[in-house]
Amino acid sequence: MLTRAAAGLDLRDDVGMTPARYGVRVEARKSDGTGYTLLRLGPYTQTWLASRDTDRLISELEGREGAVVPGFTVPAKSAPFDVNDPGSYGDPYESDAAPLPAAAVAASPGAASHPAWT
Repeated sequence: MLTRAAAGLDLRDDVGMTPARYGVRVEARKSDGTGYTLLRLGPYTQTWLASRDTDRLISELEGREGAVVPGFTVPAKSAPFDVNDPGSYGDPYESDAAPLPAAAVAASPGAASHPAWT
């Protein structure tokens, strides 16, 4: 790409690879490793955008992890976007990431009865 730019040539739009997709996950986890996913955001086309929202969610959850879902820790982390399950993700460009964990917990049927144990 830099060689083409240095030669004054147009940069190619297609480099023969599909664009990378990134996501953010907020999970409720017990100390034994069981838990479920509260929230997924994506796809992000750049890692810095996913990292920015991950950092915002970590800041929002800091000091309240055990209170968000009692008995669980609630970490936020960057993760690859699952292209086979796009419907389980929220659009990160249509909403502010900071209040989303509280909304996800409010919509959750509860830690003990959640069907998506992993």
